[in-house]
Amino acid sequence: MGSASQDTYVLPEATAPSLVLAHPTDTEKHRTWTLNHREWGGALALEEYLKREPYFTTIPLTRDGGMTHWILTDSSWSADRGGNRPVLASCESIRKRVLVASPSDNTVHDGVGHGIGSVFTYPEFRGNRYAARMLNELGPALRKWQSDGRDAVCSALWSDIGKTYYAKKGWAAFPSLHVEFLVSTNHQTGESGGDKVSPITYDNLEPLCQRDEQLLKEKLLHTAQKTSRTSVAFAPDHDTLRWHLYRDDFIASILFKSDPSQSQEPFSRGALAGPQGRRVWALWSRNYYGGGSGSAPADNVDKNTLYILRLVVEPEESSEEGEDENPSEDIHEAFAAVIQAALREASRWHLGKVDLWNPSPTVKKLIDRSGFRHRWVERDEDSIPSMMWYGDEDVRDVEWVANEKYCWC
Repeated sequence: MGSASQDTYVLPEATAPSLVLAHPTDTEKHRTWTLNHREWGGALALEEYLKREPYFTTIPLTRDGGMTHWILTDSSWSADRGGNRPVLASCESIRKRVLVASPSDNTVHDGVGHGIGSVFTYPEFRGNRYAARMLNELGPALRKWQSDGRDAVCSALWSDIGKTYYAKKGWAAFPSLHVEFLVSTNHQTGESGGDKVSPITYDNLEPLCQRDEQLLKEKLLHTAQKTSRTSVAFAPDHDTLRWHLYRDDFIASILFKSDPSQSQEPFSRGALAGPQGRRVWALWSRNYYGGGSGSAPADNVDKNTLYILRLVVEPEESSEEGEDENPSEDIHEAFAAVIQAALREASRWHLGKVDLWNPSPTVKKLIDRSGFRHRWVERDEDSIPSMMWYGDEDVRDVEWVANEKYCWC
């Protein structure tokens, strides 16, 4: 909203009944992206970021209405003030598949969940609690949004302002542990493992996603029975994983001034090791630090990160039946080969570290025995997984299984 309009408009209280959730126009989206580029543009210049955001509505998971843009505005804004209504706060939601298992049921149920991102208040409106009001409206709205008349299962967001703010609004904080492997201290660790791994590409991705979902359903049932608590997971399906990979492709094609998938040595989407039925695989994506317009990926290697989106051990439950039981030697070898492949890929693409979020007990054992130098990080401020539960249970009685980076949006 321009300054001329502000001269004739008195900002309402955050509790004003005239404030409503709405969907922005294309012009309002463009202005919002222009303002929030500093927060979420990463290594992209503004003009590149303004191309990326509309692109996100055209790729798997978020196309065909899968992404919804929201704003908080004032319904009392009259036509005689012009069409430039106030955008007091903004955010986005992404519709996702969610898998749910109950301790009283032997079936895993499919439902709708929503990921929330880009919560933002225009600078000139900050300090008025408009984002809080928007979230108070959004939480209940998402319960019925795009869920075919049923209640959605949950909504989730990843807080960059600690564990308290969103928890007070109904999104409870969940574990935010990750393991970090520094490329500089691990690049020469162990054997190369190149002959033990196969690259994951777009061509072989879908069957791996299908197998992953099958394994995850088994784990949800096992967890629900073991804990006597409802267990939930975001489905690691083909569309969800491709959303991350297409996002990665778009950013890298700008930063490296070419499409990596067309180069002689393309960026691998992940790595797979081990024989059928005893496999370990990981899918990953790149994140380049926003060092300012014109900076190159090689300028910020220490901050650039290869995120393991999803790590799968096939099968995993047999390794968790007994607390003292360790994964077998072939699983250890497959895991080590996959992590070594991730480190090699990170080094090749100017990424200084490899991060894996909330590894399972089995994967923790594999890490501890792997010989890779690593450190454990408990995040207190950024990327805190937070969930609003729409079921009858208290969210504190819900087990979020596979709380890994692929869930993030």
